[in-house]
Amino acid sequence: MTPLNLDTATLTLLEDLRNDFTISFETKNIDYCEVFQKSKTAIIYYNPKIVNTESIAHELLHIWLNRYNYSIGNHLFLCTQSDKKLSKILNKFLCDHITNCCDHFKMYPKFIEMGYSSSNFLTNSLAPKASLKDVKGIKLKLLGLYNSNSVNLYIGCLISILADHAENDYTEHHAILKTKDEELYSIVTQFWTKWVGFDIENIDPIFNSDLELTDNLIEEFTKWGESKTIF
Repeated sequence: MTPLNLDTATLTLLEDLRNDFTISFETKNIDYCEVFQKSKTAIIYYNPKIVNTESIAHELLHIWLNRYNYSIGNHLFLCTQSDKKLSKILNKFLCDHITNCCDHFKMYPKFIEMGYSSSNFLTNSLAPKASLKDVKGIKLKLLGLYNSNSVNLYIGCLISILADHAENDYTEHHAILKTKDEELYSIVTQFWTKWVGFDIENIDPIFNSDLELTDNLIEEFTKWGESKTIF
């Protein structure tokens, strides 16, 4: 059943998306909204006691992105699982996190365009997306060997910071992460700069390819790990 308290902007988006997708709603005892998507079918789960129009709009915007059929995190995960080093770092959780951050960055302008406040885009929307304590605590190496879990956390923290729509001051975070591994920092930030400029509405296999963008990231990660022992 469609939630009863949706405003005009959310209902308009829903109506538009139903031209391309089969969208249904199911109630669930959760304190957030979530969407399950498979091909052209999507189910949005919500708690009718706490749901608001902004949270439904957020999930609808995830469906909206499917119109453009790009693949970042999933391609990253599938293409690195046969690599002995990268498979230790780029697990499914991190790749899904990268996907979510990429999605949110492209969704946010439309969310604001719909008339909603930035404070309602995410849970704890305006809070810092990585703490200084976490960043300072990352220890990439132990006796000269790289810890895959720490590298995973490093990438995840940096992506979270880069994707933040709120005006949080991450000057110290960036300085610390850059000091810990300047090459890795450069790889992730250069990828994000390219994603910022990537036009999801005009994907082209030659001139504007999401797969090429991700493959280039994999290539850079591979070069970074060549001379390193990762456990």
